[in-house]
Amino acid sequence: MNRGIMNRRDFLRAGVAFSVGAMACRGLDAAGPKAPAKPNIILILADDQGWNALSVPADPKVPGSGSTYYQTPRLAKFAGEGMRFSQAYSPAPTCSPTRYSIQFGRSPASLKIWGADSIGKKIDAKAGDSLANCLKSLRPEYSCAHLGKWHVAFKPNELGYDVHTGGDANLQSKDPKDPKFIFSLTEKANAFMAKQVKAKRPFFLQISHYADHLRYAALGETIKKYKTKRADKATKYQHNPLWAAMNENLDTGIGMVLDKIDELGIRDNTYVIYTADNGYEAKKDFGKPVDKRGYYKAYPQRSHKYHVSEGGIRVPFIVRGPGIPVNTHSPTPVVGTDVFPTVMDIIGGRSKTPEKVEGASLLAHLKSGAKIPVDRKDPFLVFKYSKPRLPHDIAIVQGDYKLIKDVDTGEVFLFNLKKDIGESNNLAEETPELATRMYKDMTAYFKRFGWSESRIADVKRKRRKDGKKAQK
Repeated sequence: MNRGIMNRRDFLRAGVAFSVGAMACRGLDAAGPKAPAKPNIILILADDQGWNALSVPADPKVPGSGSTYYQTPRLAKFAGEGMRFSQAYSPAPTCSPTRYSIQFGRSPASLKIWGADSIGKKIDAKAGDSLANCLKSLRPEYSCAHLGKWHVAFKPNELGYDVHTGGDANLQSKDPKDPKFIFSLTEKANAFMAKQVKAKRPFFLQISHYADHLRYAALGETIKKYKTKRADKATKYQHNPLWAAMNENLDTGIGMVLDKIDELGIRDNTYVIYTADNGYEAKKDFGKPVDKRGYYKAYPQRSHKYHVSEGGIRVPFIVRGPGIPVNTHSPTPVVGTDVFPTVMDIIGGRSKTPEKVEGASLLAHLKSGAKIPVDRKDPFLVFKYSKPRLPHDIAIVQGDYKLIKDVDTGEVFLFNLKKDIGESNNLAEETPELATRMYKDMTAYFKRFGWSESRIADVKRKRRKDGKKAQK
């Protein structure tokens, strides 16, 4: 994975001091730039959009990392204008934990959140440590907005958003011209940008779409187009005209935002980050699994949302902005928690990032065309299940390798993702030393936040039991 990793001890030895709460984001920054950096930053978050949902391959060398059935021309063009990552992950295999992780730059295990049923429950985070609050503490001239799906217990204004819609539900409109609120959400985003530009005020804008979440809805004319389109062998499980149309409508909405950026004349001073909250939802109309390994719409990846398999957590991730070489690709593993420190780095406040933030800034990596490695506190990424569903529970990704443990059965699986993205060839017995080392790193990580395997198993059983009660 990355070289030259700086651990927490080394980081503190470097002379960087941190405090807690909102104070973690304030104070003099001797190492910071002499003049405030004031670029605009836009984060666009898709819902339930898998790794290969775009018509541009995430990896130029892997045709299956893109789709020949789904059409996303604006995102394909956007990818050619910046850097796309082929091994990018959502912090969790489901919605709410990912959204918390983006706001606080920390993993769901660190925040002690599991799934959407954790909303409203106490988590290990303070409002003052949120991304928007930290950004504004360092650069009070910024205006921050969150538009669209929220799914976080804190109110948007508590986390520093001056403008927000605060929508929690997976909304579906009754307007046939805007069935997933894609276009009305886009209009609000464009109006916000125009207002800030007129006021000569820099901004941070997060646009969180309801597409492509259930219930599926799309423009009638787009659905009609896909009803006559056929998937090829590489995308044979991507054959739902309704989902495909919704995905293309989302692409159109994103294109409208990109057009507005150009219209306002701020492209040269605006970073745009695009990613998703988790992989595809599992629906029967996605096609039956190829076999027991669970190939659905994410094929050649295994499984879907709710699982720590690649189909549940690997997602699109594209960044465009000043100084980022065009049409570049990075195979480096990245995750949604990296958004927080990257934004702070963009505005010149990297050293003002709260100590508990686990993500890594991607800015140097981006601007170097992927030549400068990503500098992480931990040289790996760790994931846990978010719904009480089988199979598999906790996982660690380090470079090309991924280890998963099923806490119910005790089984351990080790996969080489570069050679086996479908996670079908278990290498745990073949390479026991690697499996042991990764397993040790994974369990040590969870113990850091008070999560032993037995506790994870207990919580899972309780959640499964509560889920069955709720269904009754």
